[in-house]
Amino acid sequence: PKEQATKFRALVARGNYLSIDRSDIRQSVKELSRKMAKPRQIDQQNLIRLARFLKDRPRVVCHFDYQKVWKIFDIWTETDHAGCIEGRKSTNGGIVMFGNNMIKHWSSTQTVISVSSGEAEYYGCVRAGSHGLGIKSMLGDLGVKEKRLRIKTDASVAKSLASRRGLGGIRHIEVNQLWIQDKVAKGEVNILKIGTTENLADHLTKYLNSEGILEHMNGTGQWHEEG
Repeated sequence: PKEQATKFRALVARGNYLSIDRSDIRQSVKELSRKMAKPRQIDQQNLIRLARFLKDRPRVVCHFDYQKVWKIFDIWTETDHAGCIEGRKSTNGGIVMFGNNMIKHWSSTQTVISVSSGEAEYYGCVRAGSHGLGIKSMLGDLGVKEKRLRIKTDASVAKSLASRRGLGGIRHIEVNQLWIQDKVAKGEVNILKIGTTENLADHLTKYLNSEGILEHMNGTGQWHEEG
């Protein structure tokens, strides 16, 4: 009904405001935001689940400790290939870490329908590189320079695609996604392969259990508190 749809949009908008500072609900709110145009009963049930989660965890503390001067920005990226059951689109999430401190996180639905998990992971690396270069440019304006970008991904195919020149045998990748190859070739961006279980951005692409959420929070310097 129209009245419930209006209330649904208002509550999702409030969740979207909270998710800017709370990576634990970022992916859930992103999925709810996709349903704001034509919300359904099942979407309302998912909103209720989010409300129950927030009721038990009303507060998140983001801890920024004193640390040494780091010369590398670590950008963790992860992609859930064709995770959307309805549209078969992929979700990519990422975290920008400066030392032990998380300074940015995101979760977004890819506009292009990827035909393979490797292609989806490569698009995630491109998105991570874009965020990293944006932060590096902003810090350059503030006088903080000579920082390197290191993208951490658990996909060997994505690393291989980003480290080559041109399309190779994969002809269906969008041309506007190839710019990161030049950055990698010049050494401005490094790609590092990590294990799947140690990827801190995993929570930003799919729904995890309480243990997965807690692992994500501990790895990014966050914890839940009451009050």
